[in-house]
Amino acid sequence: MIKKFLNRVFVVLGVMFTLFLILAITPAPYYMHSNLGNDPNKDTSYVFEPQHVIMMGGAGMPSASNLMRLYYVTGIAKVLDCPLTIVHPYDSACHADMDKFIVSQGITNYVVYDTIGTNTRSQVLGLAENYPELLTTNILVVTSPEHIRRTVKCFNKAGFQQVRGMAAYEGTVDFNLSLKKQKLKGKESVPNVESTNLRYTFWNYLKLEIDTYREYFALLYYKIKGWI
Repeated sequence: MIKKFLNRVFVVLGVMFTLFLILAITPAPYYMHSNLGNDPNKDTSYVFEPQHVIMMGGAGMPSASNLMRLYYVTGIAKVLDCPLTIVHPYDSACHADMDKFIVSQGITNYVVYDTIGTNTRSQVLGLAENYPELLTTNILVVTSPEHIRRTVKCFNKAGFQQVRGMAAYEGTVDFNLSLKKQKLKGKESVPNVESTNLRYTFWNYLKLEIDTYREYFALLYYKIKGWI
C-alpha cells in the first residue's frame, strides 16, 4: 500500500518536473512573472500623482531585493519630493546600511521606518494603525515584481483608498553574448555552447518559475484567509 502510494507520488513529481523543464524553454515563465508585476489598480483614465512612497522591505542589506527596491524608491522620492516610508522588520545593522544608501543617493526627504509585522498582511495593518492619514493619501508602493499584485490587494483590503504599485524590475543587458572570436582556450574537442537560450534563458526561466509558483500559492493562501 505504502509502496503503491510512493510510486504515484514519484510519478506525479516526475510529471511536474518535466512540465517545469518544458515551460522553461518557452516564454511562458516570463509572461507569468510579468503578469504578477502588473498593478491591479492601474487606471489610465487619469494621471496618478503619488504623495507618499512606501517601500516594502526585502531581505538583508546589502541584498538584491533591498538594493533594487531602494534604487527605485530613492529615485522616485527625489523626483517627486515626497515622504518615504520603509516597511521592514527591525534590524539595526540593516537599517543603518539602508540609511547610508539613501543618503548616498542625495535624499533629503522625510524618511521613516515602520517595523511592525514580518509578512505583508501584518505590515499593511501596522501602517494603517500607525499612520491612519495614509488611508486617504495617494500612495505608490514599491516591491519586487512577483509581490506587486498581492501587496496592492493587501493595501486595498486594509482600507487604503488610493494605492498604486511599482515593480522593482532588474535591468537587462544589451550586448552580444556570443562566444565567437573570443579566446577561451580549454579542450578544443568539446564544442562551445553558443546558444544563449541554453546558457542563460533556460536557467533564468526556471528560477522565474519557482518565484512565480511560490507567489501563486501565497496569493491562494491570502485569498483563503480573507486577506486580499
